This record gives sequence, structure tokens and C-alpha cells, in this order.
Amino acid sequence: MKRLARIAFAGIVGLAAYGAAAADIGYHGWGPRVGVADNPDQVVVGAHWDLGEFTPNLRFQPSVEVGIGDDVNAFLGNFMVAWYFSPQGKVRPYVGGQVVVGWFDPDEGDSDVEIGTAPVGGIEMKLDGGTRFLAEIQFGIGDIHDAKVMVGWTF
Repeated sequence: MKRLARIAFAGIVGLAAYGAAAADIGYHGWGPRVGVADNPDQVVVGAHWDLGEFTPNLRFQPSVEVGIGDDVNAFLGNFMVAWYFSPQGKVRPYVGGQVVVGWFDPDEGDSDVEIGTAPVGGIEMKLDGGTRFLAEIQFGIGDIHDAKVMVGWTF
């Protein structure tokens, strides 16, 4: 699993290097995100940043999160790249993947750093005033959360 995470991370870094000279890389907003995770069962809160598109529709949106519950605290850094389909009115579905670096600190025992990957799918909806709402689901591969359901806003 760690080999798969390294390959995915190398792919994301490669896309970042290739796309840095392209279209629309740069800060395009940030926002809070909240949700629930499975294994460990946690409430998760965090923030994400819209850092633009490598090419049209292919966005880089990293995030940081804190998970609390199930006798462990989790601190996560997520490096997500997602393909945003053409808008259908105010709704824009997306699919992608992310590399997750997590520090898990259980109440009993030693803390541990884990690296994994997660396919991601969701929708983004434009709200009034330029704010965007998102709802997404993630499935973890490796020693990270098995699944997460998140909602968030981008300002």
C-alpha cells in the first residue's frame, strides 16, 4: 500500500510540475470542511484551498483536517487533484484522488504517521455571492480512514 501511495504522490507532483506553467494555478479561495469518518470513527473538521487548475477542469485542492473520536486523534494533510465536469446549471460534479499523510495519536500506545491514497467524488454548487458549497465522499486505501463523508464551503 505504501508503494501505491508513493506512486500516486509522484504522479501528483509530476502533474503539478507540468501544470505550473499552464492555465490557472494560483489562489482561488479557501473554506471550512466538516464531516464524519469510518475506521477510526471520527468527527472531522478542517480547511481546504482552491489553488486553481493545471489544465481546464483539472483542479488542485489541498486540505488539512483534524479527526476526533474512537480513542484516537488524527491530523491529516490531503493533496487532492480532481476533474470537474462541465457545469450543469449551478451544480458541478467532480471525481479525483488524493494522497493523504496522517498522524494518528491514540489515547493508549504510540503515535504513528501513515501515508495512503483516496479516490474522491462529489459535487460543487455555486451559491449567491460567489460562495461554493461542496459535498464529497472519499474511500481510503492504506492505513488511513476507510471512508469519509464531508461538506464544505469555498469563499
